[in-house]
Amino acid sequence: MWQKDILVLPEDLIAFAWSAPMRDLAAKLELSDVGLKKLLTRCGIASPPQGYWNKIRAGKKVPALPKAPPRRPGELGRASVDARFKKVLTIAAPLPSNGPFASALVPEDLDELHTQELKAIGKVSVPQTLDRPHKGLVQMLKQEQRRRDKNAGREWTFDEPKFDNPLGERRLKIFNALFLALSKRGHDGDAYERDGEIHARAAIGDTYLGLEIGIFGSHRTVRQQGYLRPAPDLPATTPLALRIDPGFDRKNTVSWQDDGDTKLESKIAEITAAIIVAGEKKFRLSLRDAEERAERERIEKEKQRQEWQVQLNQKRLQNLRTSGELLRQAEDIRALVERVRRAIDGGLTDIDASALDAWQSWALAEADRLDPVRSGQIMTHLHAPRNR
Repeated sequence: MWQKDILVLPEDLIAFAWSAPMRDLAAKLELSDVGLKKLLTRCGIASPPQGYWNKIRAGKKVPALPKAPPRRPGELGRASVDARFKKVLTIAAPLPSNGPFASALVPEDLDELHTQELKAIGKVSVPQTLDRPHKGLVQMLKQEQRRRDKNAGREWTFDEPKFDNPLGERRLKIFNALFLALSKRGHDGDAYERDGEIHARAAIGDTYLGLEIGIFGSHRTVRQQGYLRPAPDLPATTPLALRIDPGFDRKNTVSWQDDGDTKLESKIAEITAAIIVAGEKKFRLSLRDAEERAERERIEKEKQRQEWQVQLNQKRLQNLRTSGELLRQAEDIRALVERVRRAIDGGLTDIDASALDAWQSWALAEADRLDPVRSGQIMTHLHAPRNR
């Protein structure tokens, strides 16, 4: 059965990875040693070097356990691993929404983080061509080239390249410069084309942000395949605006735009630093959102528990009343049998003894069947109801 991954502290994962030979650890998790090593590598956890355990057995000096890497902007500060690790590791609680958030790579103050990142990014230039694109643009550029190859020599085509125009190329170059600058700081970005539009995002640690580059101000449009699109012959100097969209919902956005002679291309370093800060800010806000969501779920679960408890108690009370009614019916039958027995013994009526015994046995058996204690019906309300 599929199970969700769990989050553990990196230092706990390191301690586990260095606690025994890889084959022994993998057996505990029902994994192969190769699979376990790949998982550790994916989490950024180094496994013991070759010969480590032979040195241990020989009493030789071995390297100390590596330290957990410091949390980077936008990161959870936790390692995501297969749910089978619950057998050997404790699930880590998320960072509290009130922090502290600081690490060797992340200052507590977001303004300090912006200053730090801006200095580390340094000067950024926009490549004049897309000959060596960032990996996040490779698939989209390949798709564009396939369209060119497919439609070469045709007078008209339904699926023509989307960005073979000055403004489209400029947008791609700006995205490329941003992604390359983010990569320099250990982050990532990617983009894809849909309905002639570029959909892009930045990955800051474990946090994703939407990115948009659109035309700033009024401009000529044409209808293409049912959509109004910027005219393909608009010059590259057409004013553009770049927007960071943290929630992919166009709320709480931050934007930059061409301003006279100051183009977006000259603001790449500033924008990149702001994207990193926005990623860290969104991560911190997400912790509060997660806590509020967990509290709402707790309240809803408690409400459901109480409603279920009321239903169980009502059912228990109904079973209690049923027991009382059944007991009265059973006692009435037993009293009737005793009354008939006394009447016959007193000579009030003449009846065959064997017939009387048969009737009495049948009647008392019916009384026992109705009796809530003898039948076990009393057990339906003897114990307090349990929640689901």
